[in-house]
Formats: sequence, structure tokens, C-alpha cells
Amino acid sequence: MKNLLFNFLGDLKRNYKTLIIAFILAAAFWIVVSIQVFPMIETEISGIAITPEQTEFMKQNNLEIVGNLNEAATIRIEGKRFDISGLKADDFKAEIDMSSVRAAGTYNFKVNIVPNTNAECNITLQEPLEITLTVDEIITKEFEIEGTAPDISLPEGYYAGEITASPEKLFITGSASVIDKITKVEARSGYHGEVTESLQTNSELIIYGENGSRIIPDGLKFSTENVTVDIPIYRQKELPLNIVINYPDNFDIDSLKYEIQPSSIIVAAPGNLIDNLSKLDIGTVDLSDISLGKTYFTIPLPEGYKNLSGNNSVTVEWKTENYGTLSIPVKTENIVITNAPDNYDISLTTRNINFTVVGPSDVLAGISGNDIIVNADLLGVSLREGSQDITVTAQLKGENQKCWISGEYKVTIRATQKG
Repeated sequence: MKNLLFNFLGDLKRNYKTLIIAFILAAAFWIVVSIQVFPMIETEISGIAITPEQTEFMKQNNLEIVGNLNEAATIRIEGKRFDISGLKADDFKAEIDMSSVRAAGTYNFKVNIVPNTNAECNITLQEPLEITLTVDEIITKEFEIEGTAPDISLPEGYYAGEITASPEKLFITGSASVIDKITKVEARSGYHGEVTESLQTNSELIIYGENGSRIIPDGLKFSTENVTVDIPIYRQKELPLNIVINYPDNFDIDSLKYEIQPSSIIVAAPGNLIDNLSKLDIGTVDLSDISLGKTYFTIPLPEGYKNLSGNNSVTVEWKTENYGTLSIPVKTENIVITNAPDNYDISLTTRNINFTVVGPSDVLAGISGNDIIVNADLLGVSLREGSQDITVTAQLKGENQKCWISGEYKVTIRATQKG
């Protein structure tokens, strides 16, 4: 046996060229025989992508295919070996006729697989023959964003203003059946803990439906994913209210008693602007504008300040239980004209004015027209030839006066141009 093997290997070495030629001839013979004797073969091709496309009608009516579109088809084909042996999935396409789609819904479509090449083959088996697709109406709608920060805490003396989102609005695109159920969009701050100054934080977008239920945003597209929450923090302080009274130097301001209601309010201000504020001036009143009864003010606050008490108006009640009013006439000779221009002669047409004097009743009884100083100041007055009315000021003579003149008064003068 050993000798036979050695003899065979020796013959093989001596005749290797002949053997190679014989092998090539045998292979060629087999190919010819295969083509002639076995001309048809069968093979399986998988992974043919099924890619349905929108029709023009669907595009015009916002109808889109939703759900999983990654399905693929598998076929078995038969044909001549030299035609089909090299075919792959890319050499076929899966066609779907969607011309029947006219509204949102679920549809069954026939899958028609055709070759992309000129190779002749016969499809003997196809899976799937049909595909189920969901068509939905896709819309875009704008929503207001509500900013929240439920996990922050404030130390005593601090106040959180209106929490807002930036941007304030969000466009959401998705199925009309889902979009129509959205009732609120919340941007919830991710900040946890105590805050003592204003800050801006990142947020989580939460979509709500009816009855406060959450909507999972699968399939929804947002105009932006980056929404920040602005948290304004204020210092708050209770400030007493104060009014400023304009009065003549000779008036005893301590004799005039009044009560402000409310006497104070709680004010919140950004930063530490309020720390050095000991009172809040709500307005100015001229002594001549004060009459018996009450005066009303609105509470002015600078931009950025907040009135936490809710009182927007203030009542000043003048404590004048024993006060009265008296109408006192003043003659022309007691009216002084000042700052008259050199190019005019000025004369008084008015002969008598009745002034209303307010004060304690026992003091009023001793006041006469000679106790009232009236000044017709022409400084800054645009004079013209002829008669015109000008405003006069009036006050009582003497020191530490407890009475005042209430109201506004005018006199008529006549101006005659000189030369």
C-alpha cells in the first residue's frame, strides 16, 4: 500500500501539467452540462425594503403614514442560472398603490414586487402579500408654555414673582387626534432647593390632556427642545405710607392731623433695593387743595416693584372735627402784582375776590380780608394787549398759622402796551 502511494505521487509530479489541463476541461464541461441539463434554478432573496410614498392628495391634506415603516419583503424566484444567480435585494422594489387613501385611518395595501433589472425571473413565493399601514392627519398647533418651579423654597423675607417660560410659546406637530387633546404645556424647572436671587433654569416639558392626565409625547415634534424657566426673586418689606404736604413757611404743619388708611403695605422689590427704604411716599398734596373730608390716592410703585398687600388705593382722612370754612372777601388794594414787564402798563379789572379759608372754628372767627396776602405774579405769563385771567396765590399773614386758603383763584388784569 505504501509503495502504491509513493508511485501515485511520483506520477503526479511527472504529469502535473497534464492534470491541471484535465481539471480545467472538466470544470468547463460541468458548466456546459449544468447550463444545458439544469438551465433553471430557484433562490430566495430577503430584505427588500417596503417604502410607501405620499400621494399628492395626502400631501395637500396633511395625511402622513405613521408607525413602523421598517418592514421588508422576502421572495423566492426561479430562472436561468446566469440570469438570477447574482440578484440581490437592491435589484427589486416593493410598490404600494396608495391612491385610495382619502382620510386618516388604517389600510391594507397589496405589496407588488418588481425587479429593477432586465433579468428574467419568476417570483414563486412572496411574503408579505399585503401590508397594514396607519395614515394620520398631521397638524401643527401653537401652545402657551406655563413655567413652574415646584421644588424651590424661599427663606423668610423673600418672595417669588411670576414664574415664566422662555420662549413663551411652543409649536407642536403631530397627529391631529393627539394634538387636539392637549390642554396645557408645562415647563417644569429642574432646580431643587432654597433660592435668594433670581435665576434661570433648564426645564422638562410636560404635556397635559383632559383632567390633568399626562400625554406621552411619542411621535410629537416640538419647535424647540430648549425651554428655560425664569424665576424672579424679590425682597419683601412692610413699609409705612406717607404723604408730602406743600405748605407755606408760616403754617404750623403739626396742627394739621390726618390718618392714612391703610397705614402700610407689604412691598416686594428685586435685589436689595428695598433694604434702605424706611417709608413709601404715595403722593403730594398742596395745602390749598385740602378741604374738609377725605383725599384719595393711588399707590405708585416703580417698574419691577410689587404690592403684595392688594391695596391699590389709599384714603387720607383729615382730622378736622372742630374745623370749619369761611368765605372772606379781599379788595383790590390787597392784591399785589409782581414781575410786571416794563413794556406794559398793568391794571386790575377784578375789584373783589372771595377766598375760602379752612381752619379751626375758633381761629376763623378772628380772620378778615386784611389778613390775606394775594400775589398776582406775572413771571412767565404770556401777556397780550387787552384783558386776560391769571392765577393768583394767597396766604394768611402771621406766624404759626393754623388756617389755610383752599382752592384756586384767578383775577382779571388789563395789559396796555407802552409807546
